[in-house]
Amino acid sequence: MLRTVTAAALAASAILAAAPAHAAMAPPATVDCADSATGSFGYIACRGPIGGNVSPSQTPSVAFDGYGSFDFFVASDDGSRFIGAGSGNSGTLTFAQTLYGPFVLALKGGPTYSLYLFDGGSTGLDSLAFDTLGIAKGNGTAGPGLSHAALFTPGGTLPVPEPGTWALMLAGLASVGWLARRRG
Repeated sequence: MLRTVTAAALAASAILAAAPAHAAMAPPATVDCADSATGSFGYIACRGPIGGNVSPSQTPSVAFDGYGSFDFFVASDDGSRFIGAGSGNSGTLTFAQTLYGPFVLALKGGPTYSLYLFDGGSTGLDSLAFDTLGIAKGNGTAGPGLSHAALFTPGGTLPVPEPGTWALMLAGLASVGWLARRRG
């Protein structure tokens, strides 16, 4: 009996040794915020994906080296500063006001979000094309649908245009008024 058990054990181990090894499943590719299409997106720097939610209580401020700290300003799901927030895993975010200078945009989808640093400069940005390839789904793959976006600005307010911009705007309005009065 002992010979039969020993022979069976040796036969089983010989069969297992001769059988092809199954390849271990590769872990899902690591998603990085830089996976977003940089051509149309045009961010300066990014961070993420980061687990959790983007809200004033959970993410009151963020910082980027060389640009300082940015405070939570508004989220797209509150309806006040974003005209269009886009949907799906790509689209266009349209802002209710032109954004000047540096600001941070957070894109939330699935269980994570990513932060993107932009500089609107002196000309400003009214809208941005986006994709969610830099945000991870629950299974670790890229591209969940956009849940919401959040805007972080220096001091939690929108930058005020420079005095020169106001002067130029007032000069233009005065010129239009003068022309209208002259014709009328």
